[in-house]
Amino acid sequence: MTEPLSKKPGLQKPTIAITMGDPCGIGPEVIAKALCDPGLDEICRFFVIGDLEVMRHQITRFAPQKKMIAIEKVSEAIFQGDCLNILDIGSDERKAGRARFEVGVMSADAARAALASITLAAKLALRGEIDAITTAPINKEAMKRIGFSFPGHTEFFAEHSHTKQFGMMMAGSGMKIMLASIHLPLADAISGLDAKRLFEIIHLTHHSLKRDFGLVHPKIAVAGLNPHAGENGIIGKEEIEHVRPAIKMAQTEGFNVSGPYPADTLFFKLHQGQFDAAVALYHDQALIPIKLLAFGGAVNITAGLPFIRTSVDHGTAFDIAGQGIADPGSLVEALRWAVEMARHRLSGACL
Repeated sequence: MTEPLSKKPGLQKPTIAITMGDPCGIGPEVIAKALCDPGLDEICRFFVIGDLEVMRHQITRFAPQKKMIAIEKVSEAIFQGDCLNILDIGSDERKAGRARFEVGVMSADAARAALASITLAAKLALRGEIDAITTAPINKEAMKRIGFSFPGHTEFFAEHSHTKQFGMMMAGSGMKIMLASIHLPLADAISGLDAKRLFEIIHLTHHSLKRDFGLVHPKIAVAGLNPHAGENGIIGKEEIEHVRPAIKMAQTEGFNVSGPYPADTLFFKLHQGQFDAAVALYHDQALIPIKLLAFGGAVNITAGLPFIRTSVDHGTAFDIAGQGIADPGSLVEALRWAVEMARHRLSGACL
């Protein structure tokens, strides 16, 4: 990380909304634990969007030294080190006692609470009331059961902000990796590989690195799909038919991009600092090196949105929810990345 926003003269601390995630998972627990990190107060102003009673329980358990403040709008928040602000999304059913959250158990009520949190966060971001959103995990199966039509947060926020070009970037252990496809079956990710779409992802990566990370002329590597990046067509034609043309288009636009590189060596080179970022062609190609080297501290970033969104690299973990053993490390890092990105967006130095 570079120097945090709060240390830069003339720039205020960014305001970050943290969404509760599924109240039956580990989200509320890791939030309560993470917000005890004394370093966060120095670099940002934060509040939680979630169910007041769920958060009260977790704060009492894991942050008893903090004073919980219930707010109805952002302007009511008191940003002091001993305070935790909660913007309550408790539904009428919840307040009447009809909605129930059982820790570690999937439920429609919990999914609806999670949806209310991220919907409000999107509205606040689009109205300019906050500088960034950091999300705790939702449960995709539970969300699907209530009619949530998106694969995850990434697509939800893109739809709500009318963003056409967006992508999922994973960051951790000094690496940034953009995914050319996200939550697709591997067969679909391969069959859907297309030079134009890959060029758009390279383009998005380039501009995100400039706008969000202050890199004037970022150096980007693109992974191959096949072993040895196809060996000039001997082990597959996808590199010749799709990957190389996309790279050439990007180079024509003046982007500092190269490849395709064999994936078995590319991520070592990325970790060594030879590139600023890499583009991976499918989900696990990106997630395996990130989680190998930065498990528990990696961060999910949505590139291309008009607002900043970062997230943890883990799920709701119903199997350990309520046991008090969830690690808040990824959430702390997600908040720090949000601050870093806000610093660059607010300064506008590389636009």
